[in-house]
Amino acid sequence: MRYERKFRLEDISQQAAGLLVRMHPAGFRQHYPARWVNNLYFDSPAYDAFQDNASGAPQRAKYRLRWYGRPFEHLQLPVLEVKWKEGEAGSKKAFPLENGPFALSQLDELAGHCRHILGLGKALQPVLFNSYYRSYWIAADARFRLTIDSSMCFGPCRATSSALLPYTLPGTVIEVKYPVNADADSDLIFQNFPFRRTKSSKYASGLGLVYG
Repeated sequence: MRYERKFRLEDISQQAAGLLVRMHPAGFRQHYPARWVNNLYFDSPAYDAFQDNASGAPQRAKYRLRWYGRPFEHLQLPVLEVKWKEGEAGSKKAFPLENGPFALSQLDELAGHCRHILGLGKALQPVLFNSYYRSYWIAADARFRLTIDSSMCFGPCRATSSALLPYTLPGTVIEVKYPVNADADSDLIFQNFPFRRTKSSKYASGLGLVYG
């Protein structure tokens, strides 16, 4: 189990956020090359995952298909991810799709693969596209990891379109991730950032942006 603490910054670019991270006394350094992260989010026909997020349900799950790189519509090595939340702590399990690569024109086939893996049937519906640019960081003691996300864009879930991601969300999101047993030492991380933690769900924000 781990904690994921977020900061949503409206007027700071990814470059400026990266400079702040480099100057942090925890000694953050880049851990992986920056890359585009792409998601296809699933939900029930009643949007149960969204409702659980909005109400702050103590136990909730989120389902997404994730792949990396460009172009967005080319799904190279997609991985189905299930994220569980129990209170403020969470965990994640990944299921690589064995057949591929896929194209978005195979959306029904992709959804069928995911339903088969999870055994959820029509309770799992593709809902939202999302993409953003992410850089990866790790503290000197290797317990605290951090990501910086920018260029966040969204679109309604459909197999073909001239504009798959027509909606954009300005700003930058910093997310700090660390195991539950490191929480006692997390004050060093948060006290040395000049902004407050916020709740920031890309799925919830995207649904509001795309569907109102």
